[in-house]
Amino acid sequence: MESPTLSQTTDVGERWSTFCGKIQKEQVIYFCQIFIVYTVIVVCLANLCLNGVQHSLWASILSGSVGYILPAPKIRKKKRENVTLLPDATEQQLV
Repeated sequence: MESPTLSQTTDVGERWSTFCGKIQKEQVIYFCQIFIVYTVIVVCLANLCLNGVQHSLWASILSGSVGYILPAPKIRKKKRENVTLLPDATEQQLV
């Protein structure tokens, strides 16, 4: 009996031609997104500093943009060396 296989085409590694040469698609998309987010942050800061209306709108857009850029926090696990196990409760009773 043959197992069904799914044929998927992935665009990972696809390259786009630009004036500088060929660049990976993911890199172009990443740098465009980062450029747009930084532009939004600058516009939000300018409107918060210069404009006197709708502070809550610009502050919420600013916080969302900063949250997009910042990495998600991760809990680092400490490496345990020389771990000694305690004996079972039955062994403790026998001693």
